[in-house]
Amino acid sequence: MNPIYEWGINLIVALQMGIPWLTAPMQFFSFLGTEEFFLFFLPFLYWCVDARLGVRVGVMLTLSNSVSGFFKLAFHQPRPYWVSTLVQPGVSETSYGIPSGHAQHATTIWGVVGWSGKAWLRWLMVALIFFIGFSRIVLAVHFPTDVLAGWLIGGVLLWAFLKWETPVMAWFNRFALEQKIGLAFAASMAMLIVSLAGLALAPSADPPQWEANAAHFFPPAPGGTAINPRDTTGVVGVVGTFFGLAAGVILLFHQGGYDARGEWRKRGVRFVIGVIGVAVLWLGLRMIFPRDASLTSQVLRYARYALTGFWVGYGAPWAFLRLGLGQKSGLR
Repeated sequence: MNPIYEWGINLIVALQMGIPWLTAPMQFFSFLGTEEFFLFFLPFLYWCVDARLGVRVGVMLTLSNSVSGFFKLAFHQPRPYWVSTLVQPGVSETSYGIPSGHAQHATTIWGVVGWSGKAWLRWLMVALIFFIGFSRIVLAVHFPTDVLAGWLIGGVLLWAFLKWETPVMAWFNRFALEQKIGLAFAASMAMLIVSLAGLALAPSADPPQWEANAAHFFPPAPGGTAINPRDTTGVVGVVGTFFGLAAGVILLFHQGGYDARGEWRKRGVRFVIGVIGVAVLWLGLRMIFPRDASLTSQVLRYARYALTGFWVGYGAPWAFLRLGLGQKSGLR
């Protein structure tokens, strides 16, 4: 076994055997880095707390996802329970291991949130970033080196975002409405290309033992597989969400913006209405559109996520304004 893998396996076994009570709290911290959590957190932040911060978090989440997708394919490294049955995985993961997407996304997203607040919030976000990354080690879905790589890549992305956000937005705001939306679409295609470029570096097949070990813990459905690391459908949804969200935000702020502040009762009603809209679009279209690997299916997947993102960025705030649940910010 690779010495790095062996060291990681030994550490995970020691944590799981020596501190068994860690599993439950680490499941919680791991959840704070999942797509399901961000599916609720991002709209809540944008609709009910701070619209501009919500936009920044949304951009970082989609950008980080596309970069993570590239590196996972480029490095094509296994997860701990793919190479050893001595560990006990806390959840099934089908993509390659390095870098840890949870660690990377936590660094970028919670880093942006922390940077926007006071010192105490920054330290709280640092602790959250650490525990989200550490949870992936305890749950045996990442080697320590995967998490370190995620923190490193996430830190570079966060630094670049904070450094270049102001000049890039100054350049972007010189364009007309239609041009801005066109640039948002072009950016989504660029992120898609970046992610898919990793396929050129990934092997055509993986060691059979990886599949066998993963299936030992998570038996696949008949005809299915326990791992599917070269599947790129996820990134299609990510870049579709980016375009829909960006187009919606661009249009909304062109019309006077949106202020997420107000009575908490109204904020709660906003969130309920908004989530219902997300469910109708995301789940409803999922039931209608095909979900195979064909080009048509991928185009429709992009459209489904783009429509959902547009609802989050424009449709829901527009409805809130019409229903008297919010007000325009007056910012463009």
